[in-house]
Amino acid sequence: MDKYSLKSLGLTFSLCLMVVGCTGNNSASHNEEAYLEMDLTELQGELSAEDPETIALNLFALSEPLEGNFSQEIEVIEQEGFKRTLLLTQTNLPDDSIQGKRYQLKFEFDQSTGQWNLVKAGSQQSCSRGEHSGHWTVETCP
Repeated sequence: MDKYSLKSLGLTFSLCLMVVGCTGNNSASHNEEAYLEMDLTELQGELSAEDPETIALNLFALSEPLEGNFSQEIEVIEQEGFKRTLLLTQTNLPDDSIQGKRYQLKFEFDQSTGQWNLVKAGSQQSCSRGEHSGHWTVETCP
């Protein structure tokens, strides 16, 4: 092999690792079975609104101002017709055991009312310490 073939091979290998690394992480956040299903009847707040983001924030956003590097992000991870799935991620929580929380929220649009309805919700957490530290899990954090 000449040096150009080796460079080409190295570049191809690097690109493959980048693609696998990028897609591997995101697929776990989309896997419905990786979330602990939540009972919608126990949620405090409205399950219907004109847009899903409003429902997500009304139900799960932290109402108190937080110190530090707290961040919150909403991402549409799936949209098909009158169905939409959002991922609400909160990181750097002011909690000794829980570093972050993540909610997968499934919505359906009701054409008769013009409202989006929350039809399914699941949660995960990232622990600050213990065997699940730094990973999204449904296990209780120590």
